[in-house]
Amino acid sequence: MARNLVAALVALATAWSAAALAPSAASAPAKAHAARPLTRQRFVAGAASLAAALPLAARADDAKTTSVKTKFGTAVDGKPLSSAKFDVPDKWVQLSGDVSGGRQLVLYADPDNSDTNAFVLITPVRGDYTSLGSFGSIEVVQATVMPFGDGIEYTKVTSEASTGKYTYDYEVSVPSQPKRHLKTVFMVVSDCIVTFNFQALAADYTPDVAKMGAAIVKSFGVGKA
Repeated sequence: MARNLVAALVALATAWSAAALAPSAASAPAKAHAARPLTRQRFVAGAASLAAALPLAARADDAKTTSVKTKFGTAVDGKPLSSAKFDVPDKWVQLSGDVSGGRQLVLYADPDNSDTNAFVLITPVRGDYTSLGSFGSIEVVQATVMPFGDGIEYTKVTSEASTGKYTYDYEVSVPSQPKRHLKTVFMVVSDCIVTFNFQALAADYTPDVAKMGAAIVKSFGVGKA
């Protein structure tokens, strides 16, 4: 199951990076990029695979936390430039799998239920996309974080722009899959798109789960390697 989950997340990372680099009315035309263009078929396949890989009900009964940190970005001397960190409940476990294209994925989930999880995806982009402003306003980037496809529907709860990041709280419905609630942070750091996500089934999104998710997202940050 972990391998299927990782594959689905990498597919969505490709969708995010491709959509972010696509030409838009609010930005200058993008040059050719290694990521394949986003299509509805590819996004639906990725989102459906992700939904299918995530079963059962959420739990938020663990007050102790574990701090997770990963390094990314490469300086001229080969050393990492930056790091990302976040805290998860102490009982959560790391899921692993193969990623490609220079991407990094760090994924932690409830061991009893992988529907409830948090992950950071790091996708290298061209050097001329060096800041969040390179991708446009919070409204423009929303179309990257929440790209529509056939039968896929989103309900945005909130969106917030703060220094160096955009944060979205929303629900997504994929055909033949349960509705999910997500919190997504979108950043550009060290020539990389950095996306951090917390998610759980919408039906299980109780006040306790919402509180846990808010705490996990609040713990997320980037800094020097």
